[in-house]
Amino acid sequence: MKNLILLLTLLAVCTYGNAQNDQEITQLEEAKVGFAPLDAKIVRMGNSFSYKVKEQFAGEFVRNPIGFMNANFDINNFIAEVDNRSYDSYIITFENGNGYLQADFDKDGNLERTFQKFKDIPLPTEISRAVLRDHKGWTITKNKLVARGTGEYLDKATYRMKLEKDGEKKRIKIDGREEGIAGLASN
Repeated sequence: MKNLILLLTLLAVCTYGNAQNDQEITQLEEAKVGFAPLDAKIVRMGNSFSYKVKEQFAGEFVRNPIGFMNANFDINNFIAEVDNRSYDSYIITFENGNGYLQADFDKDGNLERTFQKFKDIPLPTEISRAVLRDHKGWTITKNKLVARGTGEYLDKATYRMKLEKDGEKKRIKIDGREEGIAGLASN
């Protein structure tokens, strides 16, 4: 038994030593950090650029589009890659299946204004509570968000919804500012 353990130990040491001698060193090339958010497809039209956003999980982009853009897009790297100093501004549109965020940057990379338009998205808790409070028994069948802002601040956010109850239909509009939605975007 002692000889068997000794033999297995010797075999393991020899195998490990040979494996160490067979290793090769691989020289890696310099990695370049890009500007595209999460494996996006880029389409260019003049000073406008459009990205098809691919999210890591469902609803990541829709929940906070400006925060998503800030976390996944570096405008300064983008301007360096485009390398066209004749532009006065850059209009970047981030799109997914539910809608888009259009961001307007000046030539120095400062965010000037944003515009968002999404349909059939998960509603914020405050909006859902307002609908339940004011329209008891009604079901939201469709919704749409239209928002705009200056810089990272949302100046206006309007939710339009189609409600149904017992075969009846009605449309409502809720101002996000009244429900505490408009304000600074965060990550």
